Amino acid sequence: MSFKAQLILGKKIGKGSYGFVHAGEDHVHGKVAVKILKRRPGESNAKWATRSAVLLDEATHLKAATHPNVVQVHNVVRESTTDVVHLVTEFCEGGSIDKVYKKGPLTLPEVRKIITDACRGLEHIHSRGMIHRDIKPGNILRKGAAYKISDFGLVTNDLVLGYASANGYVCHLAPEVFDDPARGTHGTTSRRTDIWAMGMTIYRLLNGHRRHELNFPSSMSIDDFTQKILAGGFSHSLDWLPHIPDSWRKFVHKAMHDDPGHRYQTALAMSQGLAKLPIKPPWACSVSRNEITWKLKERKRTITVKWKIHSPRRHEWYATRSGGGKRTISAGGVQEKIITSTAARTELEEFFANWA
Repeated sequence: MSFKAQLILGKKIGKGSYGFVHAGEDHVHGKVAVKILKRRPGESNAKWATRSAVLLDEATHLKAATHPNVVQVHNVVRESTTDVVHLVTEFCEGGSIDKVYKKGPLTLPEVRKIITDACRGLEHIHSRGMIHRDIKPGNILRKGAAYKISDFGLVTNDLVLGYASANGYVCHLAPEVFDDPARGTHGTTSRRTDIWAMGMTIYRLLNGHRRHELNFPSSMSIDDFTQKILAGGFSHSLDWLPHIPDSWRKFVHKAMHDDPGHRYQTALAMSQGLAKLPIKPPWACSVSRNEITWKLKERKRTITVKWKIHSPRRHEWYATRSGGGKRTISAGGVQEKIITSTAARTELEEFFANWA
């Protein structure tokens, strides 16, 4: 039976640097997702032939990675008439968490559940001798109540720098991924570079897309990013929302340590560390350009915290308690009292730490 007879392509449901993702129907597996992998712009015939051959050779390994937290690869086929590679995988109806992340920061319980599942999947593919090389929110998918990692095996060592640069994910690359003779690094990836990328993913989920863009504006060049990482202490330069506990910050610092030997050495160790982190109180947070709002429901009452940014030097924050048939009362801060950015952050971090 021909490839076309086995698979019916449906509508587009996503897009990556490799091409489009379609929904599909497979005669064996039913509803599937199909990634259509094409030659990259400027990629020579020889390089594309090599890369597509590698993808096909990897098919056996990818299909063998069967785990509840890994997106199952059903088939990899290259059509002889178009020389396009089709990667057929299980269909995850929840889509990637990138969509959720771009709406705003996730709560502590949500992040722990997502990353615990992702670490379990990552541990499985590592145990099979594979490296992911592209851990990010867009490559963690939801199916039912489970989160699964996808797109492992699509990025090779010789492509990883260009791939991350093109997609704005240079901050997911550990220092040793860069070819930097002065530091003694020669462009290597390993299980521990996947750990770094998972740490960066945690940071992004906790702080949200808008906050990440404020910290790393589009005006920063790829070279700026690279030098910032190679300078050392990159994770300590990250700007955190004030409600995120210190224990979570230390966890990410360890995952993103400059020295690979001081990171979590396995995804299993990372998931075990996650299990010890606090997930209460589960503040829900929304971020806009000039205001950050937190809400927490306690029984019949709601705690609301607002941080207003009137200008870089003029900030204001206050907290209120409302509901339960009682009048709204102050719970912290002073409304309309203008203070500095540093003072606002310090007071907010103290407020959230005391609330926990």
